[in-house]
Amino acid sequence: WNLKTAAQALALAACASTAFAQPGPGFGLIGEVKPRSTADMVAAGITSPFGIGGETTDRGYSTFENWRDYLGPLGASKVRIQSGWHFIEPVITSPATYDFSKLDTIVNGVRAQGVKPFVFLGYGNEQAGCTSCGTKGLGGVLPTGTGRQKWLDFVRATVTRYNQPTVKVTDWEIWNEPDGHVPAADYAQLAVQTAQLIKSIQPGAKITIGSFTSGVLGGSTSDGYLYAKSVVDYFADNKGATVPSADVSVGFHPYWALPDYDSYPTQVAKFDALRTLVEGRGFKLRQGENGAPSTACQYFALCDTAAPFDEVNQAKYMLRRMLGDFWRGMETNIFTIVDLHYDSTKNTKGLLRTGTWQYNPNPASGPKNGDQTVQARKIAYGSYQNVTAIFDNRLQRIANHGCTAPYDHTVHAYTRNDAGVVRNMLVVWKKTTELPTATAGTTPITINCSGFHFARYAQSSTLRPRFADLLDGNVYQLTDTSVVLNNNAGTNSVQVKNLPVGDYPVVIADQGLVIFQ
Repeated sequence: WNLKTAAQALALAACASTAFAQPGPGFGLIGEVKPRSTADMVAAGITSPFGIGGETTDRGYSTFENWRDYLGPLGASKVRIQSGWHFIEPVITSPATYDFSKLDTIVNGVRAQGVKPFVFLGYGNEQAGCTSCGTKGLGGVLPTGTGRQKWLDFVRATVTRYNQPTVKVTDWEIWNEPDGHVPAADYAQLAVQTAQLIKSIQPGAKITIGSFTSGVLGGSTSDGYLYAKSVVDYFADNKGATVPSADVSVGFHPYWALPDYDSYPTQVAKFDALRTLVEGRGFKLRQGENGAPSTACQYFALCDTAAPFDEVNQAKYMLRRMLGDFWRGMETNIFTIVDLHYDSTKNTKGLLRTGTWQYNPNPASGPKNGDQTVQARKIAYGSYQNVTAIFDNRLQRIANHGCTAPYDHTVHAYTRNDAGVVRNMLVVWKKTTELPTATAGTTPITINCSGFHFARYAQSSTLRPRFADLLDGNVYQLTDTSVVLNNNAGTNSVQVKNLPVGDYPVVIADQGLVIFQ
């Protein structure tokens, strides 16, 4: 798990001449970022806001046993799991009977690796005899009338099961992407009823509502934003004291070709409008689902780009999403760990490549729609590991870093204090490039900082910062003094020259922040 697979190495090599460039003079390759598993992080008392999707196991488009062993080494703190009421209550009886066997296996299997389950409650139930119970997939109908009570019974049974005698799940999501499918008032009422019920069983539960599509980022006069505002306002006004605002997150799914919220001023205003709405009610904003395909596609989010995605661009997109959200202090969830075998076709947003898709929604035995076994780890799998190996709760933002770069670049600065040993880091990428791009190499840039310096390097000239490419994981030492200039602790300033930066994040950091092998 610690080194690039042959498939990853070949994919990177095939794209190296056009997609990105090796650093020039002043940089010497010394190794690769050393991954750390979720179990490693838990043992060290380290946390992070990075989650991964484990969706559609309820409907059989993904099989947990196929990707289980790839989860822990990824370093994700949480995995999003869809419960699937339709499948957990397959026969309608009185009193209700439930089959939690599949969900039990997943919940227990991820927890055994130190990963926390983030459990989605939904969708509806179309089994015979379940009257007004809604529909079982995305874009469907909410349960109403007697069906609403059966929904609440299902929620009660699910939360209770994973709350006692051992608390196994504390992070609950109420429905998915209701905007564009159901009236805002109907969803808001369901969310309030469900949240109150969850809290009556598990007072310490964390609850995510909304899980809105990217339409909520349309600006304060857009239909998507106004839908979200209606839901958020109703929920805030009606949830009651048993659902503290501090325990509520509002999810959104930003499937944009530009995976940044601040590439242009108009983007900034739209994102700020949503964040102000959510935080103004005392809730947290949570990026609950986002990722890019690794192939050309037709039917899913981001399939309408001018050029088809490939593995390199998928990884670039993911890196920018993860680290943009990290800077903003948000939990962020990448969709998804493995390619999904839908009835329509394969969704290639997985970090793991599966076998051949073939339409077969009702097999006599085995998985649906072809070969769901994992064939290879994609580039994005390794890139995700590079992020989780470096970024965690010990890093603190340096908001007033005073760093300037060419106008179309993002610069973030962080510091970490380990028992008095201070280490600092810069993260940089070009943010105005829409993805996918066929040829987007790196360009040497200069960064001038008036509120940042490399602390360890200031203490000793032998402790030159190190450069890490988060796409391929390569780590470089600085072989001379031509890259980092005028590093001054007294004035808290530094100049970085000829830093190779492209349309994905790279890191230059004090020694000790990027562990390599």
